[in-house]
Amino acid sequence: MRWVTVALMMLLAACNDRTAAPVVPDALNFGLNVPVFMGTTRATNDSGEFGIERATKLRLLKTTVSIPPNRELGSVSDGYDRPKPERDFAIAELQQFDEPAGFTRSLRAEIDARSTDRREVTVFVHGFNNSFADSAFRMAQLGHDLEIPGAHVSYAWPSRANPLGYEYDQDSALFARDGLADLLRTVRSAGQPDVIVVAHSMGSALVMETFRQLEIAQPGWVGANIRGVILMSPDINVDVFRSQFRQIRDVPDPFVVIVSRKDAVLRLSSRLRGQRTQLGNIANADEVADLPINVVDVTAFSDRKSGNHFVAGGSPALIQLLRRSSDLDREFLRGSSGAIVLLPGQRRVITGQVSRPVDPAEESIGQ
Repeated sequence: MRWVTVALMMLLAACNDRTAAPVVPDALNFGLNVPVFMGTTRATNDSGEFGIERATKLRLLKTTVSIPPNRELGSVSDGYDRPKPERDFAIAELQQFDEPAGFTRSLRAEIDARSTDRREVTVFVHGFNNSFADSAFRMAQLGHDLEIPGAHVSYAWPSRANPLGYEYDQDSALFARDGLADLLRTVRSAGQPDVIVVAHSMGSALVMETFRQLEIAQPGWVGANIRGVILMSPDINVDVFRSQFRQIRDVPDPFVVIVSRKDAVLRLSSRLRGQRTQLGNIANADEVADLPINVVDVTAFSDRKSGNHFVAGGSPALIQLLRRSSDLDREFLRGSSGAIVLLPGQRRVITGQVSRPVDPAEESIGQ
């Protein structure tokens, strides 16, 4: 079976170069224009775009992402080096800040303009096999489709954006810890907003490593400065996660982990490690039942384009359910602790009809 997996990955790698991130001013005339602030530790390439090489200095940016009209909910269409704004997501504007002060002033203005009942910033950290443009597009898509309030920030760490770049991405995720720590401090300084951290896949490992680093340097920093955490399909070994988690003195509430037992990418990741599962596709509740976290099981939903690896952001059915159903406590996934109805260590199973807490004694999530 392994040669089949390798052949599939080589076929995927032969697809278009996904590192292109052109600025297309004409895209301002199409669809919906969404501001996305960004921090990146990607170096610029010969074309002046943020490519795959690593940069030691964090760059701070503001982009305007054009979301095309008439697209399917949960979808992101990327035209690579030749986007068509009527069909594809596109970067319509890109502003670089020479100093953090300029970034924080602009971000604070966005917070004041968009937040009414509370000051809130969502920081998104992408996963494996993502380009600079991917990180901007996904934050725009998640913010729009899931109706995430406040200002939106994306951290573009130097992924190779290639299915064969898994080990490169693992190294880059470790390399990118300092940059993410600096970005979180900078965001927090923009008027002291509520900060929600949302991470996907390998980005979850980067977030947990960064939290560990921040806590070692200043115990209690995470709890004092991060209001909520959502890890989507986290590509982290459970033992490693537990070790990272122990370092956090005051755990943000809510701390949400979204899992799916149908996640094909995490199944492959687990096999490459000689393990049965990663955190994002756990099947045994006992593995994390003692931790003050809430697990949301979305196994009932599918996102075939991602191999069920981005269900929370890519499944139209789940997105629609979250948007219209108060029974699912949308605030729960959005980061509002006041809407949490589960006790720490419990897990919630979402089906097409109902969301229900599962007793911790149940051995298998979703059974």
